[in-house]
Amino acid sequence: MDEAEIAAGSQAELTRLHATACLLMTQFINGRHCPKLSQQIVSQLGHLLNHPQLKARPESRELYQQLLTHWQGVTQQLIDHKQQQRQTAVYH
Repeated sequence: MDEAEIAAGSQAELTRLHATACLLMTQFINGRHCPKLSQQIVSQLGHLLNHPQLKARPESRELYQQLLTHWQGVTQQLIDHKQQQRQTAVYH
């Protein structure tokens, strides 16, 4: 494999990671509000942030970092809500 093929493969991987993150976020936005899905989104965004090609793209890294921070908050809210529901169920 030459350098151009490696770069193309790396770009394809970055594109796949981005598309998967978008698909997961779309599923969540369309009503599938579960902690497991939001944790998958957080994981996917983490993979994007760790991708070597993003090191040369500070504006993209900043965007993905903002998304990661947002989805970490969403995940925590969902986990907290689920725990509150369990506590309420125990008391009834």
